[in-house]
Amino acid sequence: MKKMIAFLLTIVLLTATFAGCSGGSAPTKPEDVKGETFEGGNISALVPEGWMAFHGTDYFDEYEEGYDPNVIQVCKGAKTEWDLLSKPYVMMTYFSPDNPMYEPSKDYYEEGADLEPFTTGSYTWKGFTAKSLDTPIAMLWTGEYGEGQIQLMICLENGEKISLDDVDVQAILTSISINK
Repeated sequence: MKKMIAFLLTIVLLTATFAGCSGGSAPTKPEDVKGETFEGGNISALVPEGWMAFHGTDYFDEYEEGYDPNVIQVCKGAKTEWDLLSKPYVMMTYFSPDNPMYEPSKDYYEEGADLEPFTTGSYTWKGFTAKSLDTPIAMLWTGEYGEGQIQLMICLENGEKISLDDVDVQAILTSISINK
Protein backbone atom coordinates (compact mmCIF):
# COMPACT_ATOMS: atom_id res chain seq x y z
CA MET A 1 0.00 0.00 0.00
CA LYS A 2 2.85 2.41 0.84
CA LYS A 3 4.44 1.70 -2.54
CA MET A 4 1.13 2.51 -4.28
CA ILE A 5 0.80 5.84 -2.43
CA ALA A 6 4.43 6.70 -3.19
CA PHE A 7 3.85 5.80 -6.87
CA LEU A 8 0.71 7.98 -7.07
CA LEU A 9 2.46 10.90 -5.37
CA THR A 10 5.34 10.57 -7.84
CA ILE A 11 2.90 10.64 -10.77
CA VAL A 12 1.14 13.72 -9.35
CA LEU A 13 4.47 15.48 -8.75
CA LEU A 14 5.74 14.71 -12.26
CA THR A 15 2.46 15.82 -13.83
CA ALA A 16 2.60 19.11 -11.93
CA THR A 17 6.25 19.61 -12.91
CA PHE A 18 5.66 19.01 -16.63
CA ALA A 19 2.47 21.10 -16.64
CA GLY A 20 4.47 24.01 -15.24
CA CYS A 21 6.97 23.71 -18.11
CA SER A 22 4.47 23.48 -20.94
CA GLY A 23 5.02 26.87 -22.53
CA GLY A 24 4.22 29.44 -19.90
CA SER A 25 1.06 31.13 -18.82
CA ALA A 26 -1.41 33.29 -20.68
CA PRO A 27 -0.65 37.03 -20.75
CA THR A 28 -2.28 39.10 -18.02
CA LYS A 29 -1.47 42.58 -19.38
CA PRO A 30 -2.30 43.99 -22.85
CA GLU A 31 1.35 44.80 -23.52
CA ASP A 32 2.25 41.11 -23.08
CA VAL A 33 -0.15 39.90 -25.81
CA LYS A 34 1.75 38.64 -28.85
CA GLY A 35 0.57 39.19 -32.38
CA GLU A 36 1.13 41.25 -35.51
CA THR A 37 -0.02 44.71 -36.51
CA PHE A 38 -2.54 44.74 -39.35
CA GLU A 39 -2.40 47.78 -41.63
CA GLY A 40 -5.89 48.42 -42.94
CA GLY A 41 -5.12 51.61 -44.83
CA ASN A 42 -6.26 54.52 -42.69
CA ILE A 43 -6.35 52.48 -39.47
CA SER A 44 -4.20 49.75 -37.96
CA ALA A 45 -4.39 47.46 -34.93
CA LEU A 46 -2.78 44.49 -33.25
CA VAL A 47 -4.07 41.07 -34.27
CA PRO A 48 -3.38 38.78 -31.30
CA GLU A 49 -2.23 35.22 -31.86
CA GLY A 50 -5.31 33.08 -32.45
CA TRP A 51 -7.16 35.95 -34.16
CA MET A 52 -7.31 36.85 -37.86
CA ALA A 53 -7.78 40.27 -39.50
CA PHE A 54 -9.67 41.19 -42.63
CA HIS A 55 -9.95 44.36 -44.69
CA GLY A 56 -13.30 46.09 -44.87
CA THR A 57 -15.43 45.17 -47.86
CA ASP A 58 -15.57 47.74 -50.65
CA TYR A 59 -19.30 47.42 -51.27
CA PHE A 60 -19.50 50.18 -53.84
CA ASP A 61 -16.19 49.67 -55.64
CA GLU A 62 -15.08 53.18 -54.77
CA TYR A 63 -11.58 52.55 -53.38
CA GLU A 64 -8.44 52.01 -55.46
CA GLU A 65 -7.18 49.45 -52.95
CA GLY A 66 -10.07 47.08 -53.70
CA TYR A 67 -11.13 47.17 -50.04
CA ASP A 68 -12.39 49.83 -47.66
CA PRO A 69 -9.25 51.36 -46.07
CA ASN A 70 -11.37 52.73 -43.22
CA VAL A 71 -12.46 49.34 -41.83
CA ILE A 72 -10.67 46.45 -40.15
CA GLN A 73 -12.35 43.34 -38.79
CA VAL A 74 -10.42 41.20 -36.28
CA CYS A 75 -12.02 37.84 -35.53
CA LYS A 76 -11.12 35.43 -32.72
CA GLY A 77 -10.38 31.91 -33.92
CA ALA A 78 -11.04 32.74 -37.58
CA LYS A 79 -9.55 30.78 -40.45
CA THR A 80 -11.52 32.50 -43.24
CA GLU A 81 -13.73 35.56 -43.64
CA TRP A 82 -16.78 33.33 -43.32
CA ASP A 83 -15.89 32.89 -39.65
CA LEU A 84 -17.08 36.46 -39.06
CA LEU A 85 -20.57 34.91 -39.18
CA SER A 86 -19.89 32.39 -36.41
CA LYS A 87 -17.16 33.80 -34.14
CA PRO A 88 -16.76 36.91 -31.98
CA TYR A 89 -15.00 39.86 -33.58
CA VAL A 90 -14.04 43.53 -33.33
CA MET A 91 -14.92 45.75 -36.29
CA MET A 92 -13.07 49.09 -36.35
CA THR A 93 -14.20 51.96 -38.56
CA TYR A 94 -12.26 55.18 -39.08
CA PHE A 95 -14.11 58.43 -39.81
CA SER A 96 -11.95 61.24 -41.20
CA PRO A 97 -12.50 64.87 -40.13
CA ASP A 98 -14.28 65.55 -43.44
CA ASN A 99 -16.56 62.50 -42.94
CA PRO A 100 -17.83 62.90 -39.37
CA MET A 101 -19.21 59.97 -37.43
CA TYR A 102 -22.76 59.99 -36.18
CA GLU A 103 -22.74 58.88 -32.56
CA PRO A 104 -24.48 55.49 -32.22
CA SER A 105 -27.62 55.31 -30.09
CA LYS A 106 -28.46 52.45 -27.77
CA ASP A 107 -32.13 53.17 -28.53
CA TYR A 108 -31.80 51.24 -31.79
CA TYR A 109 -30.88 48.06 -29.93
CA GLU A 110 -32.38 45.81 -27.28
CA GLU A 111 -31.25 45.97 -23.64
CA GLY A 112 -28.95 48.95 -24.18
CA ALA A 113 -26.82 49.92 -21.18
CA ASP A 114 -24.34 52.79 -21.05
CA LEU A 115 -20.70 52.11 -20.27
CA GLU A 116 -18.60 54.47 -18.21
CA PRO A 117 -16.06 56.21 -20.48
CA PHE A 118 -12.61 54.63 -20.19
CA THR A 119 -9.16 55.32 -21.56
CA THR A 120 -6.94 52.70 -23.09
CA GLY A 121 -4.09 53.31 -25.47
CA SER A 122 -4.36 56.73 -27.12
CA TYR A 123 -8.12 57.06 -26.85
CA THR A 124 -10.93 57.64 -24.41
CA TRP A 125 -13.84 55.41 -25.37
CA LYS A 126 -17.54 56.10 -24.86
CA GLY A 127 -20.16 53.48 -25.49
CA PHE A 128 -22.80 51.00 -24.51
CA THR A 129 -23.59 47.31 -24.50
CA ALA A 130 -26.76 45.92 -26.05
CA LYS A 131 -28.24 43.09 -28.06
CA SER A 132 -28.53 43.17 -31.82
CA LEU A 133 -30.80 40.42 -33.11
CA ASP A 134 -30.26 38.60 -29.77
CA THR A 135 -26.47 38.85 -30.16
CA PRO A 136 -24.60 40.63 -27.33
CA ILE A 137 -22.53 43.54 -28.66
CA ALA A 138 -20.58 46.54 -27.44
CA MET A 139 -20.49 49.80 -29.36
CA LEU A 140 -17.54 52.06 -28.57
CA TRP A 141 -16.35 55.30 -30.12
CA THR A 142 -13.72 57.91 -29.52
CA GLY A 143 -14.69 61.36 -28.42
CA GLU A 144 -11.71 63.05 -30.06
CA TYR A 145 -12.20 64.80 -33.41
CA GLY A 146 -8.63 65.96 -34.21
CA GLU A 147 -7.47 63.34 -36.74
CA GLY A 148 -10.94 61.86 -37.03
CA GLN A 149 -12.85 59.34 -34.95
CA ILE A 150 -12.94 55.59 -34.51
CA GLN A 151 -16.03 53.49 -33.93
CA LEU A 152 -15.95 49.88 -32.76
CA MET A 153 -18.69 47.30 -33.05
CA ILE A 154 -17.67 44.32 -30.92
CA CYS A 155 -19.60 41.09 -31.32
CA LEU A 156 -19.24 39.72 -27.79
CA GLU A 157 -20.85 36.34 -28.35
CA ASN A 158 -21.07 34.34 -31.54
CA GLY A 159 -20.55 30.68 -30.76
CA GLU A 160 -17.72 31.66 -28.40
CA LYS A 161 -17.61 34.62 -26.01
CA ILE A 162 -15.26 37.55 -25.57
CA SER A 163 -15.40 40.39 -23.07
CA LEU A 164 -14.21 43.99 -22.98
CA ASP A 165 -12.10 42.90 -20.00
CA ASP A 166 -10.29 40.11 -21.92
CA VAL A 167 -6.58 40.87 -22.14
CA ASP A 168 -6.51 40.24 -25.92
CA VAL A 169 -9.47 42.57 -26.49
CA GLN A 170 -7.74 45.19 -24.32
CA ALA A 171 -4.56 44.69 -26.38
CA ILE A 172 -6.51 45.37 -29.59
CA LEU A 173 -8.08 48.53 -28.13
CA THR A 174 -4.71 49.74 -26.85
CA SER A 175 -3.04 49.23 -30.21
CA ILE A 176 -5.52 50.99 -32.51
CA SER A 177 -3.99 53.87 -34.42
CA ILE A 178 -4.91 56.19 -37.24
CA ASN A 179 -2.40 56.04 -40.12
CA LYS A 180 -2.13 59.68 -41.11
